[in-house]
Amino acid sequence: MKKVHLIGICGTAMAGLAAMLQHQGFEVRGSDQSFYPPMKDFLETQGIETLAGYKADQISTDLDLVVIGGIKRQSGS
Repeated sequence: MKKVHLIGICGTAMAGLAAMLQHQGFEVRGSDQSFYPPMKDFLETQGIETLAGYKADQISTDLDLVVIGGIKRQSGS
């Protein structure tokens, strides 16, 4: 297992998990609805690729693991 995608990567726990996995040699990327400091800056300094939004095409067949964080539902959803 080498390629990991984290959905909701800008959460405190998910960003920490992303960095830990990256340091262990995993290829990590993630997506989130919005990217704000300090998590945006933290992920950039770790060299972790981030993708905007939650789109099905972000989940490619070459991924070994997808982790879904706590995603807030918008009202009316």
